[in-house]
Amino acid sequence: MPRRSIPEFQPTPLFTAPPTLDQLSEAINRSRNVQSLQSSSVTVNVNNERTINTNVTWAREKRFRLTASVAGIAGVDIGSNDEEFWMAIRGGLTKNMLYARHIEFESQVDRPVLPVSPIWLIQAMGICELDLNRLVQQPVTRADGLVELTTSESSPIGNYTRTLVVDPKYGFTRQVFLRDPTGRLVANAQQSKHEYYSSVQSSLPHQVKVQLIPSGNSLLELDISIASYVVNSLASDNMTQFVMPNPNGYSIQNLGQIGQQANVPQHVAPPQSNHSQVSYRGVPWDGMYR
Repeated sequence: MPRRSIPEFQPTPLFTAPPTLDQLSEAINRSRNVQSLQSSSVTVNVNNERTINTNVTWAREKRFRLTASVAGIAGVDIGSNDEEFWMAIRGGLTKNMLYARHIEFESQVDRPVLPVSPIWLIQAMGICELDLNRLVQQPVTRADGLVELTTSESSPIGNYTRTLVVDPKYGFTRQVFLRDPTGRLVANAQQSKHEYYSSVQSSLPHQVKVQLIPSGNSLLELDISIASYVVNSLASDNMTQFVMPNPNGYSIQNLGQIGQQANVPQHVAPPQSNHSQVSYRGVPWDGMYR
Protein backbone atom coordinates (compact mmCIF):
# COMPACT_ATOMS: atom_id res chain seq x y z
CA MET A 1 0.00 0.00 0.00
CA PRO A 2 1.52 3.37 -0.99
CA ARG A 3 2.09 5.97 1.66
CA ARG A 4 -0.56 8.67 1.85
CA SER A 5 0.26 12.12 0.54
CA ILE A 6 -3.10 13.81 1.07
CA PRO A 7 -2.58 17.31 2.59
CA GLU A 8 -4.99 16.68 5.48
CA PHE A 9 -2.59 14.06 6.85
CA GLN A 10 0.36 16.44 6.94
CA PRO A 11 1.13 17.86 10.41
CA THR A 12 0.67 21.59 10.85
CA PRO A 13 2.72 23.67 13.30
CA LEU A 14 1.31 23.87 16.81
CA PHE A 15 3.59 26.68 17.99
CA THR A 16 4.79 29.88 16.36
CA ALA A 17 6.90 30.84 19.40
CA PRO A 18 9.04 28.70 21.72
CA PRO A 19 6.54 26.59 23.69
CA THR A 20 6.47 26.33 27.46
CA LEU A 21 7.07 23.03 29.21
CA ASP A 22 3.38 22.69 29.91
CA GLN A 23 2.59 23.23 26.24
CA LEU A 24 5.11 20.61 25.14
CA SER A 25 3.78 18.18 27.72
CA GLU A 26 0.21 18.69 26.51
CA ALA A 27 1.24 18.09 22.89
CA ILE A 28 3.22 14.92 23.66
CA ASN A 29 0.49 13.54 25.91
CA ARG A 30 -2.06 13.69 23.13
CA SER A 31 -0.76 10.20 22.41
CA ARG A 32 -2.99 9.10 25.32
CA ASN A 33 -5.87 9.42 22.86
CA VAL A 34 -4.41 6.47 20.96
CA GLN A 35 -5.80 3.28 22.49
CA SER A 36 -4.88 0.88 19.70
CA LEU A 37 -3.01 0.71 16.40
CA GLN A 38 -3.14 -1.74 13.52
CA SER A 39 -1.26 -1.98 10.27
CA SER A 40 -0.87 -4.71 7.66
CA SER A 41 1.55 -2.61 5.64
CA VAL A 42 4.73 -2.57 7.73
CA THR A 43 8.18 -3.45 6.42
CA VAL A 44 11.10 -4.13 8.76
CA ASN A 45 14.69 -4.15 7.58
CA VAL A 46 16.95 -6.04 9.99
CA ASN A 47 20.58 -4.91 10.29
CA ASN A 48 20.49 -3.58 6.71
CA GLU A 49 20.54 -7.19 5.52
CA ARG A 50 17.00 -8.50 5.05
CA THR A 51 13.58 -6.94 4.76
CA ILE A 52 10.39 -8.63 5.91
CA ASN A 53 6.76 -7.60 5.46
CA THR A 54 4.86 -7.68 8.74
CA ASN A 55 1.53 -7.08 10.42
CA VAL A 56 1.52 -5.02 13.61
CA THR A 57 -1.19 -4.69 16.25
CA TRP A 58 -1.03 -2.89 19.60
CA ALA A 59 -3.55 -2.18 22.35
CA ARG A 60 -2.94 -0.57 25.71
CA GLU A 61 -1.04 -1.20 27.76
CA LYS A 62 1.26 -4.10 26.95
CA ARG A 63 -0.61 -5.96 24.23
CA PHE A 64 1.50 -6.11 21.09
CA ARG A 65 1.87 -8.46 18.12
CA LEU A 66 4.20 -8.38 15.12
CA THR A 67 3.97 -11.32 12.74
CA ALA A 68 5.54 -12.24 9.42
CA SER A 69 5.89 -15.37 7.35
CA VAL A 70 7.89 -16.33 4.29
CA ALA A 71 6.56 -19.06 2.00
CA GLY A 72 4.99 -20.76 4.99
CA ILE A 73 8.32 -22.23 6.13
CA ALA A 74 9.93 -19.31 7.91
CA GLY A 75 8.49 -16.63 10.11
CA VAL A 76 8.62 -14.29 13.05
CA ASP A 77 6.07 -13.91 15.83
CA ILE A 78 6.89 -11.20 18.36
CA GLY A 79 4.29 -10.40 20.98
CA SER A 80 3.39 -9.23 24.42
CA ASN A 81 0.44 -9.22 26.78
CA ASP A 82 0.01 -7.90 30.31
CA GLU A 83 1.91 -10.86 31.81
CA GLU A 84 4.61 -11.95 29.36
CA PHE A 85 6.35 -11.44 26.03
CA TRP A 86 7.84 -13.75 23.42
CA MET A 87 9.85 -13.89 20.19
CA ALA A 88 9.14 -17.05 18.22
CA ILE A 89 11.47 -17.57 15.26
CA ARG A 90 10.81 -20.27 12.68
CA GLY A 91 13.20 -21.12 9.85
CA GLY A 92 12.81 -24.46 8.10
CA LEU A 93 13.25 -27.15 10.74
CA THR A 94 14.71 -24.69 13.26
CA LYS A 95 12.29 -23.21 15.80
CA ASN A 96 13.50 -20.98 18.64
CA MET A 97 11.49 -19.01 21.17
CA LEU A 98 12.65 -16.29 23.54
CA TYR A 99 10.23 -15.82 26.40
CA ALA A 100 9.89 -13.94 29.72
CA ARG A 101 7.37 -12.75 32.21
CA HIS A 102 7.54 -8.94 32.35
CA ILE A 103 8.10 -8.83 36.11
CA GLU A 104 11.02 -11.29 35.90
CA PHE A 105 12.63 -9.65 32.87
CA GLU A 106 12.43 -6.19 34.42
CA SER A 107 14.25 -7.55 37.49
CA GLN A 108 17.17 -8.84 35.39
CA VAL A 109 20.30 -6.69 35.73
CA ASP A 110 22.21 -8.44 32.95
CA ARG A 111 20.36 -8.65 29.63
CA PRO A 112 22.73 -10.24 27.11
CA VAL A 113 20.11 -10.99 24.43
CA LEU A 114 17.52 -8.19 24.57
CA PRO A 115 18.05 -4.88 26.44
CA VAL A 116 14.31 -4.09 26.54
CA SER A 117 11.10 -6.04 26.02
CA PRO A 118 9.37 -5.80 22.61
CA ILE A 119 6.73 -3.47 24.07
CA TRP A 120 9.37 -0.69 24.06
CA LEU A 121 8.90 -0.58 20.29
CA ILE A 122 5.63 1.26 20.93
CA GLN A 123 7.54 4.19 22.43
CA ALA A 124 9.96 3.99 19.53
CA MET A 125 6.97 4.24 17.17
CA GLY A 126 5.79 7.49 18.74
CA ILE A 127 3.42 6.55 21.58
CA CYS A 128 5.21 8.46 24.34
CA GLU A 129 4.00 10.25 27.45
CA LEU A 130 5.70 12.93 29.52
CA ASP A 131 5.41 13.37 33.29
CA LEU A 132 6.95 16.73 34.18
CA ASN A 133 7.40 15.56 37.79
CA ARG A 134 9.98 13.04 36.55
CA LEU A 135 12.25 15.57 34.83
CA VAL A 136 15.83 15.18 36.04
CA GLN A 137 17.18 18.36 34.46
CA GLN A 138 16.05 21.50 32.73
CA PRO A 139 15.10 21.21 29.05
CA VAL A 140 18.06 21.45 26.69
CA THR A 141 17.71 23.27 23.37
CA ARG A 142 20.09 21.70 20.87
CA ALA A 143 21.97 23.44 18.09
CA ASP A 144 19.45 22.10 15.59
CA GLY A 145 16.61 23.72 17.56
CA LEU A 146 15.14 20.48 18.90
CA VAL A 147 14.44 20.24 22.64
CA GLU A 148 15.69 17.43 24.88
CA LEU A 149 13.50 16.40 27.82
CA THR A 150 15.10 13.85 30.16
CA THR A 151 13.06 11.97 32.76
CA SER A 152 13.72 9.28 35.35
CA GLU A 153 11.91 5.98 34.73
CA SER A 154 11.68 3.65 37.74
CA SER A 155 12.34 -0.09 37.49
CA PRO A 156 13.06 -2.97 39.93
CA ILE A 157 16.80 -2.66 39.23
CA GLY A 158 17.03 1.13 39.57
CA ASN A 159 16.10 4.22 37.64
CA TYR A 160 16.47 4.36 33.87
CA THR A 161 16.75 7.73 32.16
CA ARG A 162 14.77 8.47 29.01
CA THR A 163 15.39 11.43 26.76
CA LEU A 164 12.70 12.61 24.37
CA VAL A 165 13.91 14.86 21.58
CA VAL A 166 10.93 17.05 20.71
CA ASP A 167 10.21 19.26 17.73
CA PRO A 168 9.27 22.63 19.32
CA LYS A 169 7.32 23.65 16.22
CA TYR A 170 5.11 20.58 15.83
CA GLY A 171 5.16 19.20 19.38
CA PHE A 172 5.95 15.58 18.46
CA THR A 173 9.03 13.49 19.24
CA ARG A 174 11.80 12.94 16.73
CA GLN A 175 14.13 10.79 18.82
CA VAL A 176 13.98 8.64 21.96
CA PHE A 177 17.00 7.53 24.00
CA LEU A 178 16.94 5.07 26.90
CA ARG A 179 19.82 4.55 29.36
CA ASP A 180 19.99 1.90 32.07
CA PRO A 181 20.75 2.69 35.75
CA THR A 182 24.51 2.60 35.01
CA GLY A 183 24.10 5.24 32.31
CA ARG A 184 24.69 2.83 29.42
CA LEU A 185 22.65 3.53 26.29
CA VAL A 186 20.49 0.46 25.69
CA ALA A 187 17.95 1.62 23.09
CA ASN A 188 17.26 4.55 20.82
CA ALA A 189 14.92 5.46 17.99
CA GLN A 190 14.88 8.09 15.26
CA GLN A 191 11.43 9.06 13.98
CA SER A 192 10.49 10.77 10.74
CA LYS A 193 7.73 11.12 8.09
CA HIS A 194 5.09 12.02 10.66
CA GLU A 195 1.43 12.02 9.67
CA TYR A 196 -1.45 13.66 11.50
CA TYR A 197 -4.50 11.72 12.71
CA SER A 198 -7.31 14.15 13.39
CA SER A 199 -9.41 11.59 15.31
CA VAL A 200 -6.79 11.55 18.09
CA GLN A 201 -5.29 15.03 17.45
CA SER A 202 -1.85 13.46 17.30
CA SER A 203 0.93 12.83 14.77
CA LEU A 204 2.67 9.47 14.37
CA PRO A 205 5.98 8.73 12.62
CA HIS A 206 5.81 6.42 9.62
CA GLN A 207 9.57 5.85 9.41
CA VAL A 208 11.40 4.64 12.53
CA LYS A 209 15.01 3.54 12.89
CA VAL A 210 15.63 1.57 16.09
CA GLN A 211 18.87 0.45 17.71
CA LEU A 212 18.83 -2.10 20.54
CA ILE A 213 22.08 -2.60 22.42
CA PRO A 214 22.12 -5.74 24.64
CA SER A 215 24.90 -6.26 27.17
CA GLY A 216 26.33 -9.41 25.60
CA ASN A 217 25.38 -9.47 21.93
CA SER A 218 25.74 -7.48 18.74
CA LEU A 219 23.87 -4.26 18.03
CA LEU A 220 20.42 -4.91 16.57
CA GLU A 221 19.14 -2.33 14.07
CA LEU A 222 15.56 -2.22 12.81
CA ASP A 223 14.43 0.13 10.06
CA ILE A 224 10.61 0.19 10.28
CA SER A 225 8.37 1.69 7.61
CA ILE A 226 4.59 1.96 8.08
CA ALA A 227 2.44 2.77 5.04
CA SER A 228 -0.74 3.43 7.03
CA TYR A 229 -2.39 2.87 10.41
CA VAL A 230 -5.88 2.06 11.57
CA VAL A 231 -6.30 3.92 14.87
CA ASN A 232 -8.65 2.97 17.73
CA SER A 233 -10.60 0.42 15.71
CA LEU A 234 -9.47 -2.82 17.33
CA ALA A 235 -12.51 -4.98 18.08
CA SER A 236 -12.79 -6.25 21.64
CA ASP A 237 -13.12 -9.83 20.38
CA ASN A 238 -9.65 -9.56 18.85
CA MET A 239 -7.95 -9.62 22.25
CA THR A 240 -7.25 -13.35 21.82
CA GLN A 241 -4.49 -12.47 19.35
CA PHE A 242 -2.31 -11.42 22.29
CA VAL A 243 -2.05 -14.96 23.62
CA MET A 244 1.38 -16.57 23.34
CA PRO A 245 1.52 -19.10 20.46
CA ASN A 246 1.75 -22.82 21.10
CA PRO A 247 5.44 -23.46 21.91
CA ASN A 248 5.42 -27.18 21.14
CA GLY A 249 8.51 -28.05 19.11
CA TYR A 250 10.33 -24.81 19.92
CA SER A 251 13.65 -24.60 21.73
CA ILE A 252 12.85 -22.15 24.53
CA GLN A 253 15.09 -19.66 26.32
CA ASN A 254 13.60 -17.87 29.33
CA LEU A 255 15.11 -14.37 29.34
CA GLY A 256 13.65 -13.69 32.77
CA GLN A 257 15.76 -16.39 34.39
CA ILE A 258 19.17 -16.05 32.75
CA GLY A 259 21.79 -17.16 35.25
CA GLN A 260 19.20 -19.17 37.18
CA GLN A 261 17.57 -22.51 36.63
CA ALA A 262 14.98 -21.68 33.99
CA ASN A 263 11.49 -22.76 34.99
CA VAL A 264 9.26 -23.19 31.97
CA PRO A 265 5.71 -21.94 32.71
CA GLN A 266 2.96 -24.54 32.79
CA HIS A 267 1.46 -23.51 29.47
CA VAL A 268 4.85 -23.86 27.78
CA ALA A 269 5.98 -27.32 26.70
CA PRO A 270 9.45 -28.51 27.80
CA PRO A 271 12.13 -27.54 25.29
CA GLN A 272 13.53 -30.10 22.92
CA SER A 273 17.14 -29.11 23.44
CA ASN A 274 19.41 -27.78 26.17
CA HIS A 275 18.90 -24.02 26.80
CA SER A 276 22.61 -23.52 27.28
CA GLN A 277 23.17 -24.60 23.69
CA VAL A 278 20.91 -21.89 22.25
CA SER A 279 23.11 -19.23 20.69
CA TYR A 280 22.66 -16.40 18.23
CA ARG A 281 25.01 -14.75 15.81
CA GLY A 282 24.37 -11.05 15.58
CA VAL A 283 20.62 -11.11 16.22
CA PRO A 284 18.26 -13.77 17.63
CA TRP A 285 16.89 -14.64 14.18
CA ASP A 286 20.22 -14.57 12.32
CA GLY A 287 20.19 -17.32 9.70
CA MET A 288 16.43 -17.93 9.83
CA TYR A 289 16.07 -17.68 6.05
CA ARG A 290 19.13 -19.68 5.13
